[in-house]
Amino acid sequence: MKTLVRNACVICVNSAGDVFEDGFIVLNGPRIADVGPASNEPAGPFDRIIDARGGFAVPGLINMHQHLHSNLLKGLADGMLLEPWVFGLTTPSRKVMTREHMVVSTRLAGLEMLRTGTTCVLNHQALFEYPDYERDVVDALASSGMRHVLAVPFQCRTPRRPDYPLGAEEAAERTARLVDRLNGAHHGTTTLALVVECNAHHTELGKSSDELVRTGHALACARDMRIAVHVSGGTLSLKMGFTKYRRQTGRSDVEYLESLGVLDHRWILKHGIHFSDHDIELVASRGAHVVYTPTSESMRGGGLGPIVTLRRSGINCALGTDGPAVDYSVDMVEQMKACCYLQAVRYRDAHAIPPRVALEMATIGAARALGLEREIGSIETGKLADIVVFERSRPHLRIPSDPITALVRAARGADAHYVFIDGRLLLEEGCFVAAADCRTVIDAAKRSAQDIIHAAGLERLTGLRWPVRPTLK
Repeated sequence: MKTLVRNACVICVNSAGDVFEDGFIVLNGPRIADVGPASNEPAGPFDRIIDARGGFAVPGLINMHQHLHSNLLKGLADGMLLEPWVFGLTTPSRKVMTREHMVVSTRLAGLEMLRTGTTCVLNHQALFEYPDYERDVVDALASSGMRHVLAVPFQCRTPRRPDYPLGAEEAAERTARLVDRLNGAHHGTTTLALVVECNAHHTELGKSSDELVRTGHALACARDMRIAVHVSGGTLSLKMGFTKYRRQTGRSDVEYLESLGVLDHRWILKHGIHFSDHDIELVASRGAHVVYTPTSESMRGGGLGPIVTLRRSGINCALGTDGPAVDYSVDMVEQMKACCYLQAVRYRDAHAIPPRVALEMATIGAARALGLEREIGSIETGKLADIVVFERSRPHLRIPSDPITALVRAARGADAHYVFIDGRLLLEEGCFVAAADCRTVIDAAKRSAQDIIHAAGLERLTGLRWPVRPTLK
């Protein structure tokens, strides 16, 4: 199908920085066939013409850190630091999650992201015990039409977990078969990556080892995959978290990867709040990428990451939301806005992260981290047609004149009016085109959330939060 999007303010996010205040985009099947100012608009013929009415047309937003299985746990984590959150909320809840719970959580996450202008997500998947859960996750998210980078956990037997059923090589063979089955599924919208958890916290608990990290990295190299990992985050406390484990191990998470000789461009380092100057030098020299999750860090009092310093060091940075069990929101427009505001606070500089840079972090910077910058992340001829048009006629967007500033500082994810993924129109005038069972998904999610809360004994975290909210010890 050939589609013309006209009367759009096209923000290309390309290397030339093109912005066409009155522009057009031609979509031909799954790819962008043409883009430019209205004066160059082709005559057609077209199968479909969409009048954007001055709306902002931007590359589809890319959420670089999400835990889709946790979408049912919103509203339970207020006031928790990271470590109590892990051991008192997410661990017990995941133990009681069934296949049905995981599927409905994933479907709900897809609808929420699509409705707020996200077209691609790096799903930092947790391990579930039942077989072929990865296929369930892929199929569940595909029901929304989302582009999906599924980062599957690489786990194997370690000295502290001698009863784990798979040794390192066995785990690598199993994961390689999984990659063969799922990579490129659903018309190429699914890509596989690895989760190789190797921070001090996981190592201390026996969930990681030198052999695990080296084997996972070797598999990623052999299959040209990215590796997602949580690093240098958590509580600055001598009793728990990042500081405790650094004192015990004598190294940072980044220094550990460097000592094993595996730190390279494949690593997508999540958080990095407590990076030292030495960590930053290593990440920059090895070409690894960093994902900043500003509202997540703020929600749990985790600190403000040194994003300006990272960028000045030449490190590619992207944005993510983290799990909605932490910060309620998967709105990537909100993350761009929070990135600008919080970095301004950290560096006491109103221009620390300009709106243009925040938009790049949510689009082309994210695509670069995934190794997909030739296919997505900007509006350019030949690239895949992942495009969002944000409505511009609402009162809160009528006054600002600079389009990028207006989008990042004034818009909301809910302003998404049209969403294309692979050239397919999935959101039209704010309504889902293909997801006719949206209400069914929401109702099922409510029931599943109550099941999990009851089974995991988390009722004390529900109900009225004012004036005092109990916290987990």
